[in-house]
Amino acid sequence: MSQTERRQTARMNLSMPVRVLGHDTAGGTWEEMASVRDASPSGVALNLRHAITRGQVLLLTLPLPKRFRRYDLGDASYRIYGLVRSVHPDTGLARVGVMFLGKNPPRGFDRNPGGLFLLPTDAPPTPSDRRRAPRLDVYVNMRIRRLVDDGSGRREEQTIAENISRAGARVLTSLGIVKGEVVEVQEVGGSFRARAEVRNAYVGQDHIPRLNLCFLDAEAPARLVQSS
Repeated sequence: MSQTERRQTARMNLSMPVRVLGHDTAGGTWEEMASVRDASPSGVALNLRHAITRGQVLLLTLPLPKRFRRYDLGDASYRIYGLVRSVHPDTGLARVGVMFLGKNPPRGFDRNPGGLFLLPTDAPPTPSDRRRAPRLDVYVNMRIRRLVDDGSGRREEQTIAENISRAGARVLTSLGIVKGEVVEVQEVGGSFRARAEVRNAYVGQDHIPRLNLCFLDAEAPARLVQSS
């Protein structure tokens, strides 16, 4: 957790077992028994073997002291969703700071449990690859079409690219598209069309899913990336 977040509530050194349920970026589930190192009413620090990223959501089950709980005060085990706020290497493991969210996961978790969930003060995550061109905060009406049928019904939507470069764009979506998927994008009312690989999928602080796209077939024309 950030220094500001740590200072909001006093932390206590505690050692207790915790069962951690998480998801990878493809939506697969993993489970690990870990140990809490310290706790407060707002969150815990623990050590994990699994690879984890800031912004992912975990389900924790632990014998948390009653004074740190918000509900289920009489239960032996306390189940609560938490948001990963920091990850630091620690003697072969990762020291992970987790902020408590509550009894229910954040909006959009059911569609993309392995995605990233941001707070209002967080900057959007950047793709792991180095961008070939800078992106500008310009808005372009786009149409996204899925190239595979996953049985959900809807395969196409009109949306907005909220930033764009010659090599890619960040777009809003409601289709449940995941990282690694290839989609077709088309400029609404214009001639630009290309396939694009989803390099990242996450849920923004406004609870709207977003995709970081890398164009595969063609670069966006210069007229689209010129700032107004």
